[in-house]
Amino acid sequence: MTIIEVSLNYIACTGCIKRIKRGIQTFNGVQKVNILTGTGKVRIKFSEAEIKSEEIHQRIYQLAHKTFD
Repeated sequence: MTIIEVSLNYIACTGCIKRIKRGIQTFNGVQKVNILTGTGKVRIKFSEAEIKSEEIHQRIYQLAHKTFD
């Protein structure tokens, strides 16, 4: 398992961050997603064999844009 922390500082709304968290949890290979309260970050535990960190970053970017559409 691999753990990364992704900054979501550009998203101020906690509801939006929660929506993105739910979206991340649906990715194949993602085991756990935690919102790090007060830091603007999420911690993601995932399997590198199923999904790469670059893919996670790209999908988070896409989720963030869908949230604001």
